[in-house]
Amino acid sequence: MTDPDKRYCGGKKRQGEGTCTRPPGWGTAHAGAGRCKLHGGSAPSGRVAGATELARRAMETYGVKVDTNPIEALLDEVRWTAGHVAWLRERVQQTEQDALVWGQTEAVNKQASEYPGLDTTEAAKPNVWLVLYQQERKHLVDVCKAAISAGIAERQVQLAEEQGRMLADVIRAVLGDLGLTAEQRARAEVVVPQRLRAVA
Repeated sequence: MTDPDKRYCGGKKRQGEGTCTRPPGWGTAHAGAGRCKLHGGSAPSGRVAGATELARRAMETYGVKVDTNPIEALLDEVRWTAGHVAWLRERVQQTEQDALVWGQTEAVNKQASEYPGLDTTEAAKPNVWLVLYQQERKHLVDVCKAAISAGIAERQVQLAEEQGRMLADVIRAVLGDLGLTAEQRARAEVVVPQRLRAVA
């Protein structure tokens, strides 16, 4: 829900009582936030305040901080980027071959000019989907290198080994508590690993 105080400029009127009811940032480059151009929105301090407010709102939309650690953050980035690459690859594959390297780069509406109409410019230029796909592929390689350099793969192996040792200790303790015969214990030491491998 929009803060009622943020729906208007709010600057003090020079004549009469009350505050300005123009949209926030009206007539400025930071339309939607801060004072309107008649109440200081175009002044240097007003531009900074408006831009700061827009950035704060964008940050709220983009996301807030979450608890994580460097290893999980890197692994998440690898997973997300791999997903982005797969999605962009589909977009590129759906684009006609000629459109990947040739297309419209600009469209100018000249309705108010002496010769009204829509002027378009075409050029040999990589399609935006292709550019994004290439950029995301490079990013995937970079984050994978970072993950490898951070020793994540080695760390995962170490964690798996530690978990394996802990599980083996628990199983040995359970078998000991059950008071099995030597024959039953020997049988259990064969059956338990088989069952664990089946679900691994």
